[in-house]
Amino acid sequence: MIDWLNLFANSLWILGLALALATFSFASWQASLNHEKLRVQFDRANIMNAFNLAGIFFCAGLAATSRRWWEIAIWIVLSVAFAVQIVMSVVKDRRKSIE
Repeated sequence: MIDWLNLFANSLWILGLALALATFSFASWQASLNHEKLRVQFDRANIMNAFNLAGIFFCAGLAATSRRWWEIAIWIVLSVAFAVQIVMSVVKDRRKSIE
């Protein structure tokens, strides 16, 4: 019998890694097109937001597959930290657009 909850939990962290790899690949491609360093691409909000979203999926998936309470707590704290980074980036962009 398929354990659907376990399948969903493992799909989350795999999705997070796939999104991180796709984001890194896209940033590398953009950097090569523009003759820039990869670091310049990661200074852009859309790239970092995608990377942080990947971190949220990854941490949520590992929290869902963990068995010990302290592992779950650590993964949740890391996931919240990635979410805070996204919120701070959005607030910073809105402040720039207002000015």
